[in-house]
Amino acid sequence: MKLELEPSGALRVRSWHPGELRIGQAVWRQPVLLNAREVLPWALGDDEAITLDHLAPLIAEQPDVILLGTGERQSFPPHELGMGLLNRGIGLEVMDTGAACRTYNVLLSEGRAVAAALRIR
Repeated sequence: MKLELEPSGALRVRSWHPGELRIGQAVWRQPVLLNAREVLPWALGDDEAITLDHLAPLIAEQPDVILLGTGERQSFPPHELGMGLLNRGIGLEVMDTGAACRTYNVLLSEGRAVAAALRIR
């Protein structure tokens, strides 16, 4: 999947293929945490369950919503994750990584406070 890069200064996902993300000018071959200003490696095993601690760098930024890209297939995290975010005033949307990348770029272009946690496989 190829996405367009807009010259707004915000970090956008340029493309995603299983095993590889292109964000801005960088290529990532590991899970990442992403917002408009920074992309961070996400220390998360392929089969590891996601917790609030895993999302702490994104939570600290207080986005309106966190998009969870679960790889090639949509896979829902434990219910407690969504409730924990909701209690902090942050929405959670779960989708496959391709959909999460597209949605992230759209919400970012609308000026929304959005963040993404993206698995690449």
